[in-house]
Amino acid sequence: MMVCEAPDKSGRLGLIAISGYKAGINCYVVFPEEASPSQLSTRWLIDNWHNGVWPGGDLSNVEFRAPLEAHQI
Repeated sequence: MMVCEAPDKSGRLGLIAISGYKAGINCYVVFPEEASPSQLSTRWLIDNWHNGVWPGGDLSNVEFRAPLEAHQI
C-alpha cells in the first residue's frame, strides 16, 4: 500500500495498492478529513490503524518507509 491523493478529488489522502492484481486501480481507503496532508504522519497511521486505516490488518506486520523524493530533470 502507498499513501496517495484520494481519487474522489476531495483533497484527502488514502491508501492504494501498489502490487498485485489491483495495483494502482483500487483506492483501499480514504482517510478522514483529520488526516489532511499537513496532519498525516507515521504516528497518525499507527494510532489510527485499526479504526481508520486497515481494521483487519495486523500492525505488527507493517513497515513504514520515508517518502520518496522526485527530482525534476
